[in-house]
Amino acid sequence: MSEARASEATGGYQGTSSPAKLLEIACFFLKLGLVGFGGPLVHIAMMEDELIGEESKEWTDESTFMEGLAICNMLPGPASTQLGIFMGWVRGANLGALVAGATFMAPTFVIVVVLSYVYFAYGQLPSVQAFFYGVNPVVIGLIAGAAYSMGRSSLKEGRADLAFTLGDDEWVIDLRLFALLLGALVATILVNPNPVIEFIIAGAIAILLFRPDWIRAHGTRIALWTIGALVLGGLYTLRARIATTLGERVPLPAAVGTVVAAVWGNLWVKLFLFMLYTGSFIFCGGLVLIPFIEKYVVTNFGWLTATEFVDGIAIGQLTPGPVVMTTAFVGCKLMLDTYGTLPWAVLGAFVAMFGAFAPSFLFITGAFPYVARVRDNDVVRAALFGINAAVVGAIVGATVTLAFSAFAVVTGTPDSVANAPFDPVRVTLAVVTFVLFTRDVDVAYLIIGGGVLGAAVFLLA
Repeated sequence: MSEARASEATGGYQGTSSPAKLLEIACFFLKLGLVGFGGPLVHIAMMEDELIGEESKEWTDESTFMEGLAICNMLPGPASTQLGIFMGWVRGANLGALVAGATFMAPTFVIVVVLSYVYFAYGQLPSVQAFFYGVNPVVIGLIAGAAYSMGRSSLKEGRADLAFTLGDDEWVIDLRLFALLLGALVATILVNPNPVIEFIIAGAIAILLFRPDWIRAHGTRIALWTIGALVLGGLYTLRARIATTLGERVPLPAAVGTVVAAVWGNLWVKLFLFMLYTGSFIFCGGLVLIPFIEKYVVTNFGWLTATEFVDGIAIGQLTPGPVVMTTAFVGCKLMLDTYGTLPWAVLGAFVAMFGAFAPSFLFITGAFPYVARVRDNDVVRAALFGINAAVVGAIVGATVTLAFSAFAVVTGTPDSVANAPFDPVRVTLAVVTFVLFTRDVDVAYLIIGGGVLGAAVFLLA
């Protein structure tokens, strides 16, 4: 297929592959993965500065770059990583996308695995405990600061019901979206539902609120969809009871039950499928990992404690790559507990990372042209308004739960926090971190500084 025909078949975005292009892609994204400290905004700026413009390598034009950025912000997954995959795809087709993603993530993966192993191997040393005594609340402050910025962005869509200045920040709030955010926050704290269900409900309510004309015009079809959704929701809610009843009345062959139990009981399969599932619904950036992992990895599966999870986020934040690489921390811990050796821990980290990032490759190489066609659809945009607001609420709600561990006075084991009072030093660290982060102080400085200050307090107390 000629280059023109290949481009036309994929919506005019996909380029063609060659050894020279793949080498060029690998060199750029390996450099980005090594020096791109500062988060997604830095990654995006570096790609725009070095790959777009008259004096650059000119992988594509500015309009295509901005179109790619806009669509990556719509798709689930870490936006800067997906934009990198998109740029590799534009330059070198599917192989280019694979090379771009792999070389961008490789340095961060190595850093996370090394730091994770050091954390779990030497975490009981007083010096390490002292450092993470300060890091834990700093991470809570960072998440709160990120949620603050995400809230400003997500709540300004729609109409301007409220407008005010808070410090140096201008806030414009649509009260309908604020209600969705607040509802997701309360639901996450009190019920801790499946985050995907929260997002679906928020998207449906947003369509009802923002596009009532479309609802009226498609009333019959929507009524059928609603009935189907309610039936599926009921089946999901009662899934355990239904499975038990069917097992009693329609017994499956023993071999089938054995196979199902063996597949889901296999930690490797369970780890991969959970990360694949999580990576498919990471709207608004990597921090959406928090409600997913807090609910399942910490609460349901018990693979990490709340304290370990917050420390894992800190390790992910210290790297030049995406915070979604925290998934490698989870895989490393799970397989280190299971097998006790570094090679298995590294493999576990890789499986977790592969599962979490695989959807990003699929979205870009398979779904990008189709998403581009519906990007300006009013119904899709309305649903995304609601989903983005619910995402912020879910992140804040999950963070409230994690904060009880991060702020607790450490006595005995670090996780004995059920009835522990809050430590004023840790609360202060979180508040100061929030203020500094919203004033654009670099994350790495905040984590390292908080760890040093916390260690001094911990060791001198």
